[in-house]
Amino acid sequence: MKCVLRLAATAMLLAALAVNAWAWPSVYPTGTTVYDPESSFNGYTLYAPMDGARGATDFYSKPGKANLVDMNGNVVHEWKLPFPPGLHVELLPNGHLLATGRTDRMEPKDRFPVKYDLDGIAGWIYELDWDGNIVFKYYDQGMHHDFEKLKNGNYLFVSFELLPKDVVKKVRGGLNGTELPGGNMSSDKLVEVTPEGKVVWEWHAYKHLDFDIDILGPIHPRVEWQHINDIDERANGDLVFSARHLDCVFVLDRKTGKIKSRFGNVAYLDKKSGDLKFHNVGGMLVHSKNATIGGPHDAHEIAPGLPGAGNIMVYDNGMYTNTSRALEFNAETGKVVWESTDFKIGRRHFSSFISGAQRLPNGNTMICSGANGRFFETTPDNKIVWEYVNPHKTNNLFAYTVFRAHRYAPDYCKQFNALSPARGEAVVPPSVSSYRVDGMTGFADESSDMDEEEEDGPTMHAY
Repeated sequence: MKCVLRLAATAMLLAALAVNAWAWPSVYPTGTTVYDPESSFNGYTLYAPMDGARGATDFYSKPGKANLVDMNGNVVHEWKLPFPPGLHVELLPNGHLLATGRTDRMEPKDRFPVKYDLDGIAGWIYELDWDGNIVFKYYDQGMHHDFEKLKNGNYLFVSFELLPKDVVKKVRGGLNGTELPGGNMSSDKLVEVTPEGKVVWEWHAYKHLDFDIDILGPIHPRVEWQHINDIDERANGDLVFSARHLDCVFVLDRKTGKIKSRFGNVAYLDKKSGDLKFHNVGGMLVHSKNATIGGPHDAHEIAPGLPGAGNIMVYDNGMYTNTSRALEFNAETGKVVWESTDFKIGRRHFSSFISGAQRLPNGNTMICSGANGRFFETTPDNKIVWEYVNPHKTNNLFAYTVFRAHRYAPDYCKQFNALSPARGEAVVPPSVSSYRVDGMTGFADESSDMDEEEEDGPTMHAY
């Protein structure tokens, strides 16, 4: 009986925490909600609302949209996309848009021999010029999540494939009994194609990962071994990617195909006992530069010329702590250099999936809290100096979600010269302690003295 009561109490606590993590108000402002022009990196922000639309079988049968906005949230340019976004879009230095498109060509010859609707499936990778004309397109039935235009002019993307049955038996971790029909699992590969559409390089993850190290986290299903959701080319030619189901960021030696380093794993094998064990994932609210991550996205090298150049930036979704963060670490030592923080009970920063982070030239970091459709720019000491909330609701399931957003300098491409200035007027939000919807009156003033007193008041541990 005591055991049952303990389980019930635990379930109630977890439920309460879950409510806190997801408890957003029904009404809230959209567009630019905070903006300090002096402290922000003034540029243009690109994003594509993640509508998750189904049924697109040909170009423009179900078009999507990408928006470029200034610092005040005004749309200064937009693209009509040939397909619903295969999650996100990027702007190239020549003013072209690179993207993947979600297509539902679901015939058996075009997809897995087993029924599996992989999250993030795309199909088409394409490049549009500034005016929306298609200048490149390529189809791969397993393409998903992310892509990169390499320095050599070729295109790199993530695709999936079935694991050989003898390999499935060797994969450790994950939730028991959650494989694909027939006991199958999927795996990822990286594919490079030329502008002419010729495949010139492939890297198959299952041939290079280590069964004793690359272990599925305890919360992840065994439908996929890796679930790679980003790919980035480092300045030295190596590649960086994160694998959500392995709770890990990898640095890949492009020349040899070998894994050079790993960061973040939660699950590990105790070689003495043969048991799977788990690293300490940190406290619920304070990460304290914790070196484990949960379900990460958008791992990439901070580019040359930017503060922190050479380090790896990743969005830690915080699937084990219900608190997300942008995190920067040294690629060689694995030491955490910087992390964003939002140590609040209740409406803290948490996006359980998608999302990303970008280091800006002024040292700030722009974070896309994807599940909430919220982008915010934070200083190195975690002061929010710009915030934007996506106003485009695409459907009831995905609502205002955005997979990833990108900030570009005013001189990034020549096409920006014809746009209105990126910098705009400051946006100072009202104090939430005094702001009320019409008809709501009679609230006592909340003094700053009370806020100061609460700094040293009860903590979460007192409750």
